[in-house]
Amino acid sequence: MKKVTKIIFLAFLFISVATFSQQNKLQHFSVKDGLPSNTVNDIIQDEIGYLWLATDKGLVQFDGNEFKHQTIHSTSKVNSLFYKNKTLFIGHQKGFFKRKNKLFSYLGKEKVLKVIEINNKIILGTTEGIYELKQDYLQPLQIHTKIDFSIVYDITPFKNSIYIATNKGLWSINKLYKPNKVDKILDENIVSLVINKHRLIAATAKKKLKVIDQNKIVKTISINGNITSIKKILDELWITLENNGIEILKLKDYSFKQRINKYNSSISNQINTVFKDNQNTIWIASKNNGLYKFSQTNYLESNNGNPKIFLENITVNYKTLNFVNGTEIELKSTENNISFTYKTIDLQHPKNIKYRYKLKNTYSPWSTQNRVDFANLSSGKYRFKVQSKIEDKISNEEIIVFTIDTPIYKKGWFLIISFTLLFLVLALIVDANIKSLKNKNQQKINKLKLKNHLLSLEQKALQLQMNPHFIFNVLNGIKSLGNSGNTKELNKTISQFSILLRSILNNSRLEEVSLQNEIETLKNYLDLEQKLNSKTFNYSIEKSLNNIDPEEILIPPMLLQPFIENAIKHGIQPISTNGKITILFKVNHRFLECTILDNGIGIHHAKTPDKNHKSVALKVTKERIQNLSKYSAFSIEEIKSKNAVLGTKVWFKIPLKTDY
Repeated sequence: MKKVTKIIFLAFLFISVATFSQQNKLQHFSVKDGLPSNTVNDIIQDEIGYLWLATDKGLVQFDGNEFKHQTIHSTSKVNSLFYKNKTLFIGHQKGFFKRKNKLFSYLGKEKVLKVIEINNKIILGTTEGIYELKQDYLQPLQIHTKIDFSIVYDITPFKNSIYIATNKGLWSINKLYKPNKVDKILDENIVSLVINKHRLIAATAKKKLKVIDQNKIVKTISINGNITSIKKILDELWITLENNGIEILKLKDYSFKQRINKYNSSISNQINTVFKDNQNTIWIASKNNGLYKFSQTNYLESNNGNPKIFLENITVNYKTLNFVNGTEIELKSTENNISFTYKTIDLQHPKNIKYRYKLKNTYSPWSTQNRVDFANLSSGKYRFKVQSKIEDKISNEEIIVFTIDTPIYKKGWFLIISFTLLFLVLALIVDANIKSLKNKNQQKINKLKLKNHLLSLEQKALQLQMNPHFIFNVLNGIKSLGNSGNTKELNKTISQFSILLRSILNNSRLEEVSLQNEIETLKNYLDLEQKLNSKTFNYSIEKSLNNIDPEEILIPPMLLQPFIENAIKHGIQPISTNGKITILFKVNHRFLECTILDNGIGIHHAKTPDKNHKSVALKVTKERIQNLSKYSAFSIEEIKSKNAVLGTKVWFKIPLKTDY
């Protein structure tokens, strides 16, 4: 008897599965087909037709043919999804995110289980109460202490109230912001809410449906399993169960219609939720066995309409372009590498979609490719058109008008300005060349004038190098020595005088002599003055040359002699004491400094019968010094102490010049 019963049961099960298979088309997708995880928690669809799947290993985009994993923060669990105004909102294990223009933005750390729009505001049910999405952050709503610290699974506006399903019961409030009426309807763990005409259906976690009218329970329905969600699909209520598949009730009278589980189909018994797409296909998200596509004949609408095509993306020079459909796109002349990506979604026939496009006069052949690239387009106005087809049904044209600007170098105003500027530049160049030639000529003239002036100064210096009185005194001294019969001193004086004259004559032919040569000449001169002058004086020559050999330093000849002669004749001659002359040569940075000190009467008291020779000699020598360089300097000042004049100081500096 038991064997017969078992045979009858197996026969019944086989007939049930066969009947279910005839009435329905069930397609299964799992990790083997590209899903990152076999746990699917939520499903949503965007305006193009893509399915978005929340899985235990991240967010997935599905076009009916291929699963594309979308990287957000990590491959952690995604709990909930919501789509509005081309923006996808994602309740992720690591926080709340949004995806807009293919870019993800982090909005908050809260774990979001439900997203809904109420009065044009995005409201979130989280593991810690209710939040509102502001511009780019989440703000908690303080409703009631028991709601604020509860796990909120669902939020549904109904009639003049807002119903909140939490792990601590079902609540009714009159408004989200500072409600003044908060009622607890049920004291059970409520996981999902559905509106059926004028009544609210609440699903408990423990196998019960509560039908509520005017905040009172009017009907309780027992379900064969723990409920994970409830969804209204056409005139039926689909109840997903934790371990017993799906149960379907007729909403008209809540009577049982059908059960879908592993006993009458190949579906998993652990179901998280269901979703109806825009073609009335039912998608079933399982907890342990991936995704199911459920095509029931009485649900599918006869799809006689043409497919719709969407322009997904435009890239210009390999960068995504933000564009608004229906507006003309203006591009720069350099933005001439353009790519178009377009898409038609048909989840019933994902492999039968073909595309063609036109940029100029003729359409391209039909192809499955949904991207086209145009490189190095010339300037001008373009109309890009694209169509899709599924079997013999063709979509309308999607048209994008764009203009590539003319290169600036081809524009009329640019050519006019360019030629004008070119003319001005040429004119400026010619003018600059003329001025340059004039400047060069003027510089040559100035150099010649300076050279002539220096030659003139050199000639004057040569003429004034020795005072005629000095020569007369030397000759008289030699004569006196001859008369006295002192031949030894006579010969010595004549020898010194001849060396001095020869040195002066030789140096007068040179522009520069060594400092050592100049010092020797000055010594000869001073020795003769000491010997033949009636005034007794001493002299010293000091050197501070920073270890530079005086033979290597170059100096114009006879720069110091006029000042030394002046110091002897007009400085120390009138004083009653012995005279003293100090000559100092010092290297200071890049200059040679020369100083002549005497202990005479000072420059303001000195009187000379040969005033003209004195003034001309000093003036010529001063000009020689100043004309050597613009950095040369010269000064004559009296040496004073307590208003008493102690002598005269002559100082000048010239650029240091060496022969190496």
